[in-house]
Amino acid sequence: MILANKGQSVVPDISFIGGTALTLNKTNDIIENAQIDILHGRIVSIKSVSKPTQLLAKKIIDASGCLVMPGLINGHTHTGMTLLRGIADDLPLHNWLNDKIFPLEKKWVSKDFVYLGNLLAQLEMIRSGTTIFNDMYYFEAAAAQAVQESGLRAICGQTLVEISGVEDTQKIFAQFDQYLEAIAHFPRVLPAIAPHSIYGVSDPVWEKITQYASERSLRVHLHLQETKSEVEDCQKKRNMTPTEFFEKVGLFRNKTIVAHAVCMEEKDISILSKYQVGVIHNPESNLKLGSLIAPVVKMRDAGVSIGLGTDGTASNNNLDLLEEADTALKLQIFQTGVGKLKALDVVRMLTLEGAKALKLDHEIGSLEVGKSADLIAVNTEFPHAVPLYDPFSHLAYSASGRDVKHSVVGGSVLMENGKVLTLDEKAILQEAKQWGRRIASGIS
Repeated sequence: MILANKGQSVVPDISFIGGTALTLNKTNDIIENAQIDILHGRIVSIKSVSKPTQLLAKKIIDASGCLVMPGLINGHTHTGMTLLRGIADDLPLHNWLNDKIFPLEKKWVSKDFVYLGNLLAQLEMIRSGTTIFNDMYYFEAAAAQAVQESGLRAICGQTLVEISGVEDTQKIFAQFDQYLEAIAHFPRVLPAIAPHSIYGVSDPVWEKITQYASERSLRVHLHLQETKSEVEDCQKKRNMTPTEFFEKVGLFRNKTIVAHAVCMEEKDISILSKYQVGVIHNPESNLKLGSLIAPVVKMRDAGVSIGLGTDGTASNNNLDLLEEADTALKLQIFQTGVGKLKALDVVRMLTLEGAKALKLDHEIGSLEVGKSADLIAVNTEFPHAVPLYDPFSHLAYSASGRDVKHSVVGGSVLMENGKVLTLDEKAILQEAKQWGRRIASGIS
């Protein structure tokens, strides 16, 4: 099979040679002995060849024994808090947030904290196959700076937690203006506004957020219906669910991405489908914090685009999306029965469906001519990959991020043969350990 621009004659910048290409396109084409040519950051040819073409690229990447596929999409995370990995375990969500995380963030979070936390997180993500992440945290300009250095892509959502309702909203939105200006020169970063949750922002501010995002064509990224108590409290206060409230204020008329969506009623799912709201499922974080299991099958059946996310490392505690896929699939089997969500489905949630949830499927999520060259090679030369009858089954049930061998984003090689090329791994780990010692010494 050949998927290529007709009349291509220019020498490619990069060619991936010899792997099995999982295109994840509309027909899920699998191309054996693939040669994928990349020029000016985009895929210009995908074909099956008995040997590499005579028109060799400037750089050849050997993908023999690998599954070559679109880069993985982490649809919801808090990379800036990676330095808090494992610091507050074995607690339900509201105790975890209010008693541990919020006080720790108040004490430690700064531009330097977020910048280093991002370098550490992005190092882990490159190693485990993520090529884009959708972030929500403070000091997101520092996150964007780290993205510029790592070579990844990101949607950087500057967060807002405004519980009292007495904050100076004019000042809040002036700070958002400053943020947008600060990241405008980072080409692989998309801006977003990231109000925390229904309980983290007062009602009048939601209306202002809706208008602000609309005027600036921003994505909106928030937590939605993560626990039963969140839904019950909203119903008592407003006589409606959070989803109904956000429809009422017009928030969903913007490009909206919601994380969790665990406690959903049929009417909520219908609203998300109506407005094409992207949903990000975070199964391991939800399990760890006791937040139940999201109705993924029901939402997908209703036409909702669903991606996968790791959440932050303080509630997961890693950023390995292939492990997340394994957990997500088995939970849906437990919840709905065997076969309602299949291995192929969850791999598509990591790629093209995740891209749809982020409103980026025109650019990433599948290996197709014309799309950005964001792709990874997953090594199958390991005992846990042999025999390999079904590549999607292997990715969903057996593979892990440790199997990723090569990573390319926009035609730039971030990792080759397991070596990260864009970041100083040793220096990042050393500095992160120093931060860890400081934080540990400050905990009474």
